[in-house]
Amino acid sequence: MLLVTTALYGLMAGTIQAAPAQQQTQPAPAPQQQEQSAPTTTEAEDEDAYDLGVTTVTGSRPRGAVDTDIPPDVSLSAEQIQAYGASNIAELMTYLEPLTRSSSGRTDLQPVFLVNGRRISGFREIMGIPTEAIERTDILPEEVALQFGYRAEQRVVNFVLKNNFNSLTSELTARRPTQGGRTVAEIEGNILRISGPNRWSMDLEHERANPLFESERDIERERVTGDPGTEDIGAYRNLLAETERNTVRGTMKRDLNSTTQGTISASLQDNSSRSFNGYPGLTFTLSPSNPYSTSATTQPVQRYLEDAAAGRRKTDSLTAEFGVLLDGFLGENWRWTFGADYNRVETDTFTARGYDERPFQARLDANDPSANPFAAFNPADFTRLPNDTANSVSQTLSAEATLNGDLFELPAGDVSTTFKLGADTRSLDSTSTRYDLQNHVSVLTDRSQSRDRGNVQASFSIPIASRRRDVLTGLGDLSVNLNAGYEELSDFGGLSTFGLGVNWSPIEKLSFLVNYTDEQGAPTISQLNDPIITNFNVPVFDFRTGETVLINQITGGNPNLDSDNRTVIRAGVALRPFSEQDFSIMSTWTYNRIDDYLASFPTITPDLEAALPGRFERDLDGNLVSIDARPLNFQKYERQDLRTGINFSRAFGTPTPPPAGALPGQPGSARPAPGGGGGTVMVISGPGPGAGGPPPGGGGQFRMGGPGGGGRRMQMQPGQGRFNLSLYHTYRFVDEITIADGLPTLDLLDGNATSSRGGTSRNEIQLQGGVFRNGFGAFMNANWREGTRLEGGTGPDFTFSDLTTVNLNVFMDLNQRTSWVEKYPILRGSRLQFGVQNIFDSRLEVTSSTGDTPLNYQPDYLDPQGRVVSLTFRKILF
Repeated sequence: MLLVTTALYGLMAGTIQAAPAQQQTQPAPAPQQQEQSAPTTTEAEDEDAYDLGVTTVTGSRPRGAVDTDIPPDVSLSAEQIQAYGASNIAELMTYLEPLTRSSSGRTDLQPVFLVNGRRISGFREIMGIPTEAIERTDILPEEVALQFGYRAEQRVVNFVLKNNFNSLTSELTARRPTQGGRTVAEIEGNILRISGPNRWSMDLEHERANPLFESERDIERERVTGDPGTEDIGAYRNLLAETERNTVRGTMKRDLNSTTQGTISASLQDNSSRSFNGYPGLTFTLSPSNPYSTSATTQPVQRYLEDAAAGRRKTDSLTAEFGVLLDGFLGENWRWTFGADYNRVETDTFTARGYDERPFQARLDANDPSANPFAAFNPADFTRLPNDTANSVSQTLSAEATLNGDLFELPAGDVSTTFKLGADTRSLDSTSTRYDLQNHVSVLTDRSQSRDRGNVQASFSIPIASRRRDVLTGLGDLSVNLNAGYEELSDFGGLSTFGLGVNWSPIEKLSFLVNYTDEQGAPTISQLNDPIITNFNVPVFDFRTGETVLINQITGGNPNLDSDNRTVIRAGVALRPFSEQDFSIMSTWTYNRIDDYLASFPTITPDLEAALPGRFERDLDGNLVSIDARPLNFQKYERQDLRTGINFSRAFGTPTPPPAGALPGQPGSARPAPGGGGGTVMVISGPGPGAGGPPPGGGGQFRMGGPGGGGRRMQMQPGQGRFNLSLYHTYRFVDEITIADGLPTLDLLDGNATSSRGGTSRNEIQLQGGVFRNGFGAFMNANWREGTRLEGGTGPDFTFSDLTTVNLNVFMDLNQRTSWVEKYPILRGSRLQFGVQNIFDSRLEVTSSTGDTPLNYQPDYLDPQGRVVSLTFRKILF
């Protein structure tokens, strides 16, 4: 305790003086034991005591930090995390999306998740952990992913958990649009136990949402004159389906011996969806001789049969996941990891096809006077078509081993390397039955595809200059990374990856990161072999006729897909100008080119139909009937953008002074609230591995900089609050798709689009701000996207408006209201949260050059929910 007091008072006075070295009675623990060392008798008596060991604190790495010379882009303390108002890690990650988004432009990539600087068995292992258990969160650039055997295209998020933490959490949430029509109810439960390196948790979740129909929104749909069935057609056509989800997850992590940890995690999730596609449509033709004909020529008649069940769809899926991870050390410098995963997803889809109109058409052709095409129809007079069904079973079994350590030492530092060796097998078995309307037979398609893959990857980090080691100090800190990988696929052959990166920090406050990657990628077996499903009555705008039409949309796998080749060049700069302020500026320029670009089928445009006529089916009158929307290869995709952001955080308010005579860490002094993140005792990180960790509960740290340290920061003291602000702007120079040689280029920034929400915005701004003090907090997330336009060729042009959305969460920790808790003990450990998504009910407005707005571009169609309010009651027991 004397050591802690001496160092703390020295720090307060502006100097850190070396305390006398304490005689050690046993050797210092090995690096791998920093999470495993049991508390001494003194620590048990005063859990806030922290033996500093040697006093060389400058350049030390905080507990749980990633062992890398690349500093975090953002490092969030416990107080900053509380200002987001997130209940668990899964919710926190949705708020951190602007900070964790990959600069590669791929939206399907999750970050690489670590806990205490070590790999985990999967996101399911941590997603239910309450945010009160987090001591610190570090967000690092993509290049750090190489160190853990991943490619340099995913950011790394490292959660440092508190050493000792126990909680039981329950949460009830209700969400509903202010326009009504849909309610989402969710109940969650989590139990968590952390004791040093050992941890186990279990999550239970249930969510149910009722359907939303077109009749509950302002949808203007063309009605058929004289057909009573069209009066209520919107009442049986879903904008959002009825859904239900049930999930159970569990994780257990234990020390197996003094150098090895083991983790087992598993999850089971059941999803179901029920929807209606509207009344089934019937199309007849009347000859001039028919007694009901009103035309001298052949007359088309369109009708709807009032049977909602004939347009329903059911989808059920069951997902099971199981993972094992072993993590240990070889000697003092090498860490190894072995992980194995098994995933299985089974999906069943049932789609009703409507009615056979041929018998009634035969009566019309025979001029049967009892066959009146304009009279009220009885579904019993028609024959139901066979239903479409689809079943798919996807399975993945994978194993991977990584080895990370230092090969040898150079004057500027150690040459670190990571080797990865992996293998996996994947299979997708699908069976689908589709009714062929042209030949009037049911077609059975049975597919089975498997893929075996072996892969190897190696990366090397080579230090060139180092200020700490006084090597080429005029260059500052400089290191180079080389990485290469190769994978052999049973169905696509060999694919390679090569990358080169440079990390340069000429001065402590400024750093540059440049990276080049060239890699080949194969389509997933889902893209190749998903069952063929026909979606009926899908509204699309036909630019040739200038009308919104209901078509059959075919989705599923495409066995003719090729692999792609990706080139990514990235250059970033980070500036932390103020030593005493948590303020940083970052900017990243990214160039991305993909040859043989694998993509889902985009929204239809005249250029797209001209390039891919085989994907579009029209009848003899030129009306669009069907679109094959399965994935495909484009010749090339190019994107170039610049993303710049600032992050700022500071404490505010007057600290509450400790009781007179109380020393920091002694009884009677201010201490962290149980389970809370509020740091109240300044703690100097020890000399790296072997020095133990900060006190349980995650008390505040005064960071002394150095690798992974994230700069200098003083965390808030008792009575103070915390304010967070981040602002990011993205400017896109190029975003275009080349369909094939000799065909027009789809310029997504200027006149083309791949989705019904328009093209790509050239400018985009994301603003986040949060504040937290004494149990009260608020978090705001605002997004602005510049408008786009879509050229219709011979059809109308469309203009898509700018869109600004603002979300707000306000929360109150009822445990801080002492008088309320005394009167109502049930409020102990409770929190109430009120959220509003899209506060101003902003909708994308689409304007046609003809002055009207087609069905599938109407605001309520593009965004059926609009403003959504939510109320959450959460209770956590420690």
